[in-house]
Amino acid sequence: MVILLCIPAFNEEHVIGNVIKESLKFVDNVVVYDDGSTDKTSEVAENAGAYVIKNLQNKGKGFALQSLFKYAKYHNCETIVTMDGDGQFKPDEILKLCSPILDNDQDVVVGYRFDNNDEMPKYREIGNKMLDRLSNLASKLPVRDTQSGFRAYSKKAIHSITFTDDGFGADTQILLDAFEKELKITEEKVTVLYDTGYSTSTKNPISHTTGVVASIVESILINHPLKFLGIPGIILIFSGIMTSIYVLTIFNETRYFSIGFTMLGLALFAFGILLILVSGLLYSFNKQIKNKQ
Repeated sequence: MVILLCIPAFNEEHVIGNVIKESLKFVDNVVVYDDGSTDKTSEVAENAGAYVIKNLQNKGKGFALQSLFKYAKYHNCETIVTMDGDGQFKPDEILKLCSPILDNDQDVVVGYRFDNNDEMPKYREIGNKMLDRLSNLASKLPVRDTQSGFRAYSKKAIHSITFTDDGFGADTQILLDAFEKELKITEEKVTVLYDTGYSTSTKNPISHTTGVVASIVESILINHPLKFLGIPGIILIFSGIMTSIYVLTIFNETRYFSIGFTMLGLALFAFGILLILVSGLLYSFNKQIKNKQ
């Protein structure tokens, strides 16, 4: 099995060289996507033995992954492994991730980070688990760690998966797309090193979480519009009707007409109608897309 290691990198000059050298003991080739680094990431990566794709502007992790997937498709790669360039993951566990693809005909293998891992900062653990729960609202993913960037993909997955998110939401979007296309997904426990001597985060945690949440919500609404838009729409319409009945009842009994409750009832009813219309349009759009596929 020929393995290509794909590393999206941004300002990782201090650690990426060692990551590449250690990884080349377990993979056939390494390609690094330098996402607009302002340091010597590209130079260090090339000297360490990687092929480098350099972008002059920082576009985001998702944009880097899209380019790496295109590279893998173009070169007709059998298996790819994606790994962050910050030194958090251990290259000697690459083959562990690839084994389910070779032995059990799996398509996507996600490195699970949480078992017996006391080093992860508490705020990151809570944030990741919150995003995992939210991801499972979009689809019943057989994955507990949807935000892990350490993954292996089969040739079938490489050519089947499509995603458009340019930011950190791409990790979730990839899994949702793989699940919708009925690819086989599993997990393998991996080790994470948080004390690498350098910063392992290139983005503000709040900004990171907000971007991922926005991507997940978008996927939820697009993939399940009737459940997450249609049903709330029906509830709002019913609430609007009940509010209007209450206004009429009070008026008949006391001759007092409540403008506030009337406006509330109309707003609930109108917003409910809008949600139902949008859910219908999205459902129709999704159906046409799936028929074309």
